[in-house]
This record gives sequence, C-alpha cells and structure tokens, in this order.
Amino acid sequence: MRSMIVALVALTPALGVAPAGAMAEDHCMTGDSAVCAQDPSCHWDYEKRGCYEGAAERVDPCGAHGDKTICEQDVSIGCKWNADDNKCVQAN
Repeated sequence: MRSMIVALVALTPALGVAPAGAMAEDHCMTGDSAVCAQDPSCHWDYEKRGCYEGAAERVDPCGAHGDKTICEQDVSIGCKWNADDNKCVQAN
C-alpha cells in the first residue's frame, strides 16, 4: 500500500508537466485567424487555411496584378509594369 502511494505521489508532478510541454509546442494550432493574429510568434497562412509558428513568408504585393493598367494605377505600394518580363514588379 505504501509503495502504491509513493508511486502516485511521484507520478502526479510528471502528469502536471506533460500538458504544459505539449501546449508550448502547438500553441499556434488554431483554426481561428483572429486568435492566430493575436500571437506575435504565429502567422495565418491563407492558402493552407491554418495558423503556423514563425513569421509569414514575404509575398510580392505587386505580383497579384496581372494587368498593366491596374499595375500602373496602384501607386499605394509602388508598383510598375516591367515590359521585358510582362509582369508587375515593385519599383525600387
């Protein structure tokens, strides 16, 4: 009986530590983009529809413009049309 009590007492702290370690590993695992955005160590990936740890990959904002007219009209992010490559690129 005493050995069983000793085993239970020794097991209790180990059980308390395990969930904290598991939670630290997957704290970005949420399906809610608003909750994900609140954590500075996580980012929301719109293509994969999920929250992931670390900073988001940089995406070229001008790459979304496939038309010359739209590219040249977007002065807010500094895009210009590259006639050689036939695509919208960021102006330097």
